[in-house]
Amino acid sequence: MKKTKRASSARTAAKKFTCGYRCSEAILTTYCGKVGLNSDSAMKMGCALGGGLGSHGDICGAITASILILGLKHGRTDKTDSAKRIKTDSQVQKFLRKFKLMHKHIRCNDLIGFDRSTPEGHDIAAAAGVFKNLCPKFVEDAASILEELLYTASTAQGGSCQIIEQRQD
Repeated sequence: MKKTKRASSARTAAKKFTCGYRCSEAILTTYCGKVGLNSDSAMKMGCALGGGLGSHGDICGAITASILILGLKHGRTDKTDSAKRIKTDSQVQKFLRKFKLMHKHIRCNDLIGFDRSTPEGHDIAAAAGVFKNLCPKFVEDAASILEELLYTASTAQGGSCQIIEQRQD
């Protein structure tokens, strides 16, 4: 797959975020077709992860959603399959390393510089514009890293990585 197509999918995820999707929903619904997950299930799963795990300010929802996509792509279906466990762990570790290199942190509160775990903290962060000014970049960067890992793993296995982009109505 061409790099521009991959960049386009990352921009699609960021655009979904700016149009009202939670960070995790944006990632999961952009990549769900790639890993055999239907869009309704992707939305439901993503709903619980946004804002740092249920708006708690913990690990960024774009990160947790990306990790779920990696798990669906590489994870094991047999508890004795240590090769797939090791492969999945390796992909997650690469993802986290790359994201931390770009943004230093992986926790939502640390990334945005506010404690969003309370309604007051969320309102202060919103008033400061962090959800409009910072979060789209976190979503796009998480998606770009995810794209890179999905593409690299796919081509290394001799396959092609075709991301199914969903129409946004």
